[in-house]
Amino acid sequence: MNKKDWRIYLGKIPYDKKGNFWVSFESDPGLKKTKDNIYGRCLPCIENLYQQLKDGCHEIVLGTAFNCWKITAIVIGFEECISLLNEFEKRFPLGHVYGKLGSGRPDSKTRVVVFHAENSKERDRLQTALKICLPEVNRDGEVIISRACGILYDDILGDWRQWKPIAPIKYPRNVRELLKRIKEMLYRSTM
Repeated sequence: MNKKDWRIYLGKIPYDKKGNFWVSFESDPGLKKTKDNIYGRCLPCIENLYQQLKDGCHEIVLGTAFNCWKITAIVIGFEECISLLNEFEKRFPLGHVYGKLGSGRPDSKTRVVVFHAENSKERDRLQTALKICLPEVNRDGEVIISRACGILYDDILGDWRQWKPIAPIKYPRNVRELLKRIKEMLYRSTM
């Protein structure tokens, strides 16, 4: 595919009065990587974490989570999310990109554009590109890096910068609550 034909495609945009939703995006019009990852990478990763916690492990074998990166640009609203993707599309029309945009928090005043990467080289490429594109959309925006699904791992493992492929549980007091949240997520994934 040449630069002229390269595009970022959006998944279905749900209606929500509060703007509380996620929309997938990808440089493949069928969002193939996004769809493949749901059951081929993300769900098995969550199940792996759940089983280890349920078994009472004191350290977590991270598996794919160790090489799962989120490069997040923080913006003001949905329109800025779309503008940022347009800017990225215009300036960096190469490679395969995928991620999501929106917010899962009804009370948040910001929205995010989250690019996913499965290695540090791609993480760094995306971070550099977003730092160039973001000021064109929002001068006060910020680009941050995280590893794995922070909403699941951070509460028990702490700062991702300290993780190893096998990471000790630093906050065992949070395990019970995390098990409940993961169980609910897994239940919803079968619906």
